[in-house]
Amino acid sequence: MTSIAPLLFGLALAILLAVRCNTQLVYFQQEEYDSKRFFSAWKDVRLFDVIASIAIAVSLLLIAAVGNRSLILIVLSVVLLAIAFREHRYQYKKPLVNTARLKRIRAVALCMLVLLALVSSLYLPAAIVALQAVPLVIVIANLVLQPSQNRTNQSFVNEARLRLGESNVQRIGVTGSFGKTTVKHMLAEMLEVGGPVFYSKGSVNTVLGLTRHIRQRLQPAHRYFVAEMGAYQRGSIQRLCEFVQPRFGIVTAVGEAHAERFGGIETTAKAKAELAQWVCSQQGTLVTSEDVMTHLPFLQLREQNKKCFIVVGHKQDCDVRIESSHLKDGKWHIRLRFGPAETFDYTIPLLGNHNVMNSALAVALVHALDTSLLKHLAPKMAELQQVTHRLELREAPGEAAILDDAYNSNEKGFSNAIEVLKQLAVERGGRAIVVTPGIAELGNEHDTVHARLGAHCAKLCDVVVVVNPERIPTFGSAISNTDATLIQVPSLQEARKQLAELALTAADVVLYENDLPDILEEKRLL
Repeated sequence: MTSIAPLLFGLALAILLAVRCNTQLVYFQQEEYDSKRFFSAWKDVRLFDVIASIAIAVSLLLIAAVGNRSLILIVLSVVLLAIAFREHRYQYKKPLVNTARLKRIRAVALCMLVLLALVSSLYLPAAIVALQAVPLVIVIANLVLQPSQNRTNQSFVNEARLRLGESNVQRIGVTGSFGKTTVKHMLAEMLEVGGPVFYSKGSVNTVLGLTRHIRQRLQPAHRYFVAEMGAYQRGSIQRLCEFVQPRFGIVTAVGEAHAERFGGIETTAKAKAELAQWVCSQQGTLVTSEDVMTHLPFLQLREQNKKCFIVVGHKQDCDVRIESSHLKDGKWHIRLRFGPAETFDYTIPLLGNHNVMNSALAVALVHALDTSLLKHLAPKMAELQQVTHRLELREAPGEAAILDDAYNSNEKGFSNAIEVLKQLAVERGGRAIVVTPGIAELGNEHDTVHARLGAHCAKLCDVVVVVNPERIPTFGSAISNTDATLIQVPSLQEARKQLAELALTAADVVLYENDLPDILEEKRLL
C-alpha cells in the first residue's frame, strides 16, 4: 500500500491535469490563441485552481500532523478524480473545436503535464505548482509550435493564393464595424442572378479562414467572390486586401464595436478605410453609407478619388438615394434612386430598419458591377434568407415567438432589435421580453453605452433578463425602479430557467440579444 499510494495519486493528478488542460484550451481557443488575452481571461474568469490546491494543502497538513501518508494520499486521489469528473461534465456555450493546431498544442502540453504529475507523485507540494501551471504550459506549448504553425499556415495561404490567381472571379471585399456578415450574405444571394457565387458562410473573415474555404470550395465556374473582412487592429484589412485583391468593396459602418481593441473610433475608421484605399488604388468601386462618410479617412480618400466612391443614403446629394422605405405585412418596401432618371423598387422579408441600408448597399454594388442584373433582381430580393442569429424570427404553434439576435455586437443593432421586439409584442398582444449580457469590447464607452441601452429597454420592454449583471452595472441601474421587470442571473442557462417560470404564452416575444462566449459570461471555480 505504501508504494501504491503515490502511484495512485500521480495517476489521479495526471487525469485532473488532462481535464484541466482541455478546460484551459477552451478559453485559449476562444481568445484565438492570443497569450496576452488568455492570461487576462485567466484572471477575469478565475481560471486558476482553487479546490484541488486546497485539498492538497490540507493533505500536507494532515500528513505532517498525524502521519499515515498512504491513506491520506488515497483519499486525496479520490478527491482529485471527483474534481476531474465534475469539471469534465461542464457544458460550454462554445465547445472546444479539435482542429489540427489544437491537437498539436494539447499533445505537447500533456507531455509536459505528465512529467509534472510524475514529479508531484514523488514530492507532493509540487502538485499545487503543477495545477497552477497549466495555463503557462499551454502558452509554452503554443510558442514551441509557433514556427512550425507559421510555416504550415503560409503553405496553405500560398496554395489558396495560387488557386485564386488561376480563377477569373470578380473579387469583392466587405467590411465594417457591424453589418458586414449580413451584407455579405445579401450580396451573395443577389449576385446569383448573374452566375455562381463563392463566399464564406457565417462570419469567416480572416486570411486563414478564407484560405480554408478557398482551398476546399472555390471552383472554376464561380463568377463572383464575396470576401468578408474583419479586423481588430490596423493592418488587418490591408493584409486581407493583399490576399483577396478586390476591385470592388463595401464599407457598411464605422462604430464602437471592438473599440477596446482598436483604442478609439478614429483608429477604427482608419482600419476600415484600408479597404477603401486598396480599391481606390485599383481604380475600382467602393460603396459605402453617408454615415461612414462623416469620418475623416473616407472624406480624404473621396476628395482624391471621387470616381471610385458610391455613397448610399437618404440625403439629396447621395449617389444612390434611399427615396422611400416602409414596413408592410412584415416586409420592407424600398425605392432606390440612381441619378435623376433611374429608380429601383424592391421588397425584403427581413426585420429591422438597419436592413434597409444593408440591402441598399448591396444593391448599389450589384448596380456598379453590372446594371443589367437589376432587371432580374427584384424577385430575388423578395426571397432573401434571414442570416442565422441576426434578428432571426422563429415561431412554433402555441409557443412564444423567439427573436434570435445572438450575433449582434453594436449599440445601433441592439437598439433596433429592441424596437422590433416591442413592435412584434404589440402586434401579438403579448409581453416584450429580452435576455441579454450586453455588448463586449466597448472600451471607455462601456458604461455609457450600457446606460443608454438600459434606458431604452426600460421604455420598451416588459421583462429584462440580464446575464452576468456585474459586467454591466449601468445597464441594470437604468432599468431598476422603472415599470419593466428586472431579472438578474449569472448565466444564459439560468436565464432559460427564469423564462420557464414566467409562464410564457403564444402571444409573448422573447429576444435573445447578443450571446457572449464563456470567457465573458461567468466566472469559474476550479
